[in-house]
Amino acid sequence: MVVSFKTLGCRLNQAETAAFAGGLEVFGFSLSDREDTPCDVHVVHTCAITHAAEVEALRAVRHARRALGPSVLLVAAGCAVELPGAEDAFRDAGADLVVRRADKPRLPEIVAAALGLHSPGDSLSPPLPRFSTTRAILKVQDGCACRCSYCIVPSTRGAPQSRPVSEAVAEADAVFRAGYREIVVTGVNLALYRDDGHSLRDLCAAILSLGSRGGARLRLGSIEPVGNVYELIDLASSCSDICPFFHFPLQSGSDRILRAMRRPYSAAEYALLMEKTIETLPSACLGADIITGFPGEDDAAFSETVRLVEQIPFGNLHVFPYSERPGTPAASFPDSVPMHVRRERARQLVALGEAKRAAFAQQFVGCDITMLVERVSPDGVGTGWSGEYLPCRLFGCTPADINTLKTLRVASASGDTLLCAPAAS
Repeated sequence: MVVSFKTLGCRLNQAETAAFAGGLEVFGFSLSDREDTPCDVHVVHTCAITHAAEVEALRAVRHARRALGPSVLLVAAGCAVELPGAEDAFRDAGADLVVRRADKPRLPEIVAAALGLHSPGDSLSPPLPRFSTTRAILKVQDGCACRCSYCIVPSTRGAPQSRPVSEAVAEADAVFRAGYREIVVTGVNLALYRDDGHSLRDLCAAILSLGSRGGARLRLGSIEPVGNVYELIDLASSCSDICPFFHFPLQSGSDRILRAMRRPYSAAEYALLMEKTIETLPSACLGADIITGFPGEDDAAFSETVRLVEQIPFGNLHVFPYSERPGTPAASFPDSVPMHVRRERARQLVALGEAKRAAFAQQFVGCDITMLVERVSPDGVGTGWSGEYLPCRLFGCTPADINTLKTLRVASASGDTLLCAPAAS
C-alpha cells in the first residue's frame, strides 16, 4: 500500500509528518514523495497559524478528495483540526479520518486499523522518521503557555511539553547512523525546553557528544528570545558542529506594540541579545520574524521597527503583514491597520531584509564555509546550505557528493547565494 502526505505550516509539522511516515512504513506502506500520485492513503497535515492557513487546509482536503477519488483513505491532522467546529468541517470537506492532538502519536496505528491491517508486533526501537531532504528535523518540544495576543498555538498545541533527553538523544543517534548529516532541533517554543532539570543547552550538548555523529552538524530552529538563551550562544561558540545561525522572533521594534502583543521583552532587551550574539559569534547569521500592521501600529511605531532592523546585522528576515486570527484577543483589538498599509510596510521591510542578507553574504567572500550538498544537477552543479543558512553553489559535483559536508572557499556572492570552490589545502 502507498501513503502520500501534504504538509502545511512549520518545521514541527514536517518533523511530525516524518514520524507518521516512519510509523506507517513499519506497517508495510510505501512512501510516495509526490502528493498527487495514486495512493491508498493521503494525509493532510494542517496548519492554523492564520485564518488563511485554516482556509488552505480545508482547500487541500477538498482538492485531495477530488483528485484522488473516493477509494483513497483521506486523513486530516494538525493544528487546524483542533479549532472549534473543525472536525465536522474537515469531514464535510472529504476527510474520512480526523486525528486530533491527543491521538497524533498513534496516527499510523489508527490508519492501519481503519484499513484492517495487523500490528507488526512490538519493535525493539521506535520507527525511524522518514525525511524527504538530507536534513532531519528533531522534535524536542511541543506546546506553549506564552499566550501572545495574536497567536492561536496554545489552543491548538496545548500546554508546554518537553521530550525526555534520553528519548531525543536516542532518535538523534539513530538519525545520524542512518546517514543524515544535519539535524534541525525544533519545537513550538524551544526556549521552554526542560526535562528533569536539563535545559536545551544540555540536550544539544548530549546530542553533540554522540560518537556516531562524525561529519555531521546540529542546527537550532527558531528560539523565543527569553530565558537563558545566552548559554546556547556560548555552546555554539565552543563547538563548530553547531551551525552559527540563530533565529530569534522579534515581531515589532516598538515597545508599545510589543506590550500589546504580550511579548515578554523590550526592544532594548532584544537588541542587547543580538549585540551579545555577534560579540560571541561575529559571523553568525541572525534571523527574525516581524509582523507589520498589528492593531495600533501607527507610522511612529513602524518607524521604530525599521530603525531597530537597520541597527541589527540581520542575515535572515521573515516578514508577515498582520492577519486576524479568530479566537485570539488581538482579532478584536481596536485601531485596525488597513490591509494595504500592512502590506506596504511588509514590502519595505522585505526589501530592507533582502539588502541586509545580500550584505551579510558578501562578507564571506574569500572565507571558508561548510556546505551540506543537497542536490546535484545533471550538469554537475551542487546546491545546498552553509552553516549560516546561506544558499551555496559548487561546480564539478557528482551524485556521490549529495549528503556530504564540504569545506569550501567562497569565490563570490550573487545576492544571498555563495558561489564556492574547493577550499585551499
